[in-house]
Amino acid sequence: MLQVSTTSATPHDTARFWLDVADKAIKFVAVVIGGLWTWWNYRKARTYEQKLELEVDGRIFVRNGLFGDVRATVKNIGATKHSVSHQGTFCVLSAVRDDLTEERVRLFSVFSSIGKIEPGESMNDTHYWRIHDSLEDIVWIKLTLRVVSNGVEWVSTRLIPVERDEKKISSEET
Repeated sequence: MLQVSTTSATPHDTARFWLDVADKAIKFVAVVIGGLWTWWNYRKARTYEQKLELEVDGRIFVRNGLFGDVRATVKNIGATKHSVSHQGTFCVLSAVRDDLTEERVRLFSVFSSIGKIEPGESMNDTHYWRIHDSLEDIVWIKLTLRVVSNGVEWVSTRLIPVERDEKKISSEET
């Protein structure tokens, strides 16, 4: 006599199969999302691209002339070493008058003692200055920092208002 044996899957085996499929699908989706996240961060950060962060700031005060100081900062925020070219790296001090004309007052060299900037390193340079010109019509001082590194020009500009105490100025001028 011929015996036919039928094997039917138990509910336990079916559940195991679908859990295995779900597990593999979730792992596949996680790998794809992780890859896309990594690619996005790489493109966004571009770690090995040249990246310098410039900042220029200063203070101004009036006393028998216009005095001030300039603080220039350069920070290497990338992962590559930068060599600063001393030719073309400078800070320009300009006076902006009340008719909005701009006059270059002074140009001075910055970061002259720096050769290379390592990744994560920050360098500062400070200069003091005085303007003897007619001060009545100067409204802002414009500071422009220019740094040349590996053939790339980086520029940062800041406008600093010239605030005066009118009573003091009139008494100093007489």
